[in-house]
Amino acid sequence: MGRKAFFILLFASLWFSTAHALRFSVRATTPFVYVQIGHGDLSSYGLLGPPASLIDEVAFTFPAGVQSGDGTPVAGTPVIPIAFLGYSGRNRSIYRITIDSSAGLTNINGDSMPFSEFSWVTQDGDIPAGQFNNSPNQLLFQYSQRGRRRARGIVDYLSFSYANTQIYPAGVYTGRVFFTITEL
Repeated sequence: MGRKAFFILLFASLWFSTAHALRFSVRATTPFVYVQIGHGDLSSYGLLGPPASLIDEVAFTFPAGVQSGDGTPVAGTPVIPIAFLGYSGRNRSIYRITIDSSAGLTNINGDSMPFSEFSWVTQDGDIPAGQFNNSPNQLLFQYSQRGRRRARGIVDYLSFSYANTQIYPAGVYTGRVFFTITEL
């Protein structure tokens, strides 16, 4: 009889790559970058989104008949919104979004699982589908902004899946993935 397991992925709500990304002034030409991973209430939190302490969880529950390690993918819930916005004040800027999934997931007994067991698809295709690769600097995508005084952003919705190709000790596994936007 196979073991059933329940996994939780935690996503950081807000992560800035450099200190200069949070420079504020009253002029309309102030450069900024904005990242929101997960559900937040922009009307309550403003442009900077939800506090970093608000972290969405994606849960993976094995449906009846699916055995641990049998290769049947397990869908996670809920779908996670993801938004990136950058404004530099220049005629052209390039933004790079990276993922840090290097820490992996662990359970209360200290058992671990790599994030490479998890992949995602997107609703709109603005962000490419992919799989975590356990690195601290995985490229999610890169986009550019053109035109004076324009901000450009990307919004999409990610659905996650657990590959279920390995047998791991039963338990609740938790871990965090960090997303970073950098102006090149």
